Amino acid sequence: MVKRLLLGVLVLVAVAVAALAVFVATFDAVRYRDEIDRWAQAHLGRSLEVHGGLQLALWPRLALEAQTVRLGNPPGFTSPALAEIDRLALGVDLLALFSRRIEVDTLTLEGVRLHLERRSDGRQNWRFDRPTSVVAASGAEAEPAPAAEPAGARAAALPLALGRVSVREAYVLWYGAGREQPFRLGPLALEAGPVVSEAAVPLKATLALSERSQMSLAGRLEQWPRAPRWVGRLEVPEFDLRAWLEAQGVALDLPSSALRRVRLSSDVQADAAALHLDALELSVDEVALQGRLGADLPGDRVETALSGSAYGGALRLQANLDDLAGSTHWQTEGRLEGVDVARLLTAVYGKSSLTGQGSVDFALRGRGLTANEALRSAQGTLRARVRDGAVLGVDVERLLRDASAVLRGERPAGGGGDRTPFEELSGSGVLAGGVLRNDDLFGRTALFTAEGAGRVDLIRSELDYRLRVRLTATPEVQQDGPLAVLLGLPIPLEVTGPLASPAYRVVTEELARDFAKEAIRRRLAPPEEGQVQEEQPPVVPAVKEIFRGLIGR
Repeated sequence: MVKRLLLGVLVLVAVAVAALAVFVATFDAVRYRDEIDRWAQAHLGRSLEVHGGLQLALWPRLALEAQTVRLGNPPGFTSPALAEIDRLALGVDLLALFSRRIEVDTLTLEGVRLHLERRSDGRQNWRFDRPTSVVAASGAEAEPAPAAEPAGARAAALPLALGRVSVREAYVLWYGAGREQPFRLGPLALEAGPVVSEAAVPLKATLALSERSQMSLAGRLEQWPRAPRWVGRLEVPEFDLRAWLEAQGVALDLPSSALRRVRLSSDVQADAAALHLDALELSVDEVALQGRLGADLPGDRVETALSGSAYGGALRLQANLDDLAGSTHWQTEGRLEGVDVARLLTAVYGKSSLTGQGSVDFALRGRGLTANEALRSAQGTLRARVRDGAVLGVDVERLLRDASAVLRGERPAGGGGDRTPFEELSGSGVLAGGVLRNDDLFGRTALFTAEGAGRVDLIRSELDYRLRVRLTATPEVQQDGPLAVLLGLPIPLEVTGPLASPAYRVVTEELARDFAKEAIRRRLAPPEEGQVQEEQPPVVPAVKEIFRGLIGR
């Protein structure tokens, strides 16, 4: 009896193996290409085409290999397809099939190109809207597709186990509005598995950033497949972000030394609704920050709070971005304190005409992600103060002495240094349309104070200021003949031209008029009661001529 039973089992196995062998031998690739495409149209609403070979093997395991696979886009998108795969291969455990289990021991994807696109109306080509009806091969409308099953229901009906998933030479291409070429991420590599029921799935992915640097993401995929959540660690070793952006066709209006050293590390938690980066550490050139970042994915919103060191001082920053894939708008506020102003300006503009230790408070909002868009749309307020520094490229004391020489009818001596030390320089401004307007500029040096107003065109990198300089009545100034002539007068000083090398000019004709008016006032003012009128000092030639012109003699 036992022998007959064993013989029957062997016969059944032999028949099954023979049937599989016949199936493999008579496998019609063309027929199954069409079946695959019809299935995709019915369940995904997309075309799924196999343009290359489609092969089936029986030994040492049931294996299917397809080449040149293409998953199409829905209507209205311009990218070539949602996904293109050069080679797809999977192996299935035959014995598990007899127990109504699907055990894929290997799934390999090679040469993957994922084209992600979001239209201006908000539609995304990676969202699958299940079709309500399917067009049959004859052209007639078929029965509506059944309602979508809850996530995991099909897996519960036929348990799925996946051994190892391997993705090699993958690229992600992002098609943004108005870009001539897509952003290109890759090559990417991914190793995952095993995938068993709802157990956490180990996963590790790498992205090449340069020939010597690659980003790594390692961790686990939890609650799969009901509500998958990623928990892991992100590491981006130091790399040249500027070179990477330039390779993407992004033009940067920054000094060539900017964005050359960028590093990032963070704990990561992500699901379909949100992304959180905790214990975030980010360094960019001379800036090192720590903090957190959170993203509401359905709402396209990102919020971040960071603090750390920057250019020898401290930086605190809060920012949020909304509608990232559409008309992105942003808002930020923060404070820079105790920074080396020369290092900061050199990093932004390539050179600096100012030194000292500075602090800046800012609250800004605007639209766009590129530097040009953000600058033109930015609105808000800034307040800055710099202490114990110097304005480079000008010697204001020499300008004042030259102006005094002109008033006295003498030839200006010229020469002098190329810097003006100051004790304090401060002001606040309103930014709009790329122009910063400032009405309360104040500066103080050991020799004078200066107050004024003006504007800085950040788009054209130009400034236009009008200042009133007043000498301080110190014993040194009172005993300095050329400077003593200017005591008590508001000396008009114009500062105009490029930010990197502005021109400074004392408006001598206006200064001469003020000087003449002051001389007239002193001559015509009657002496106070009991006061003996002092002998007036001689009027310098240039002012005497102005005086005569004013009284008509």
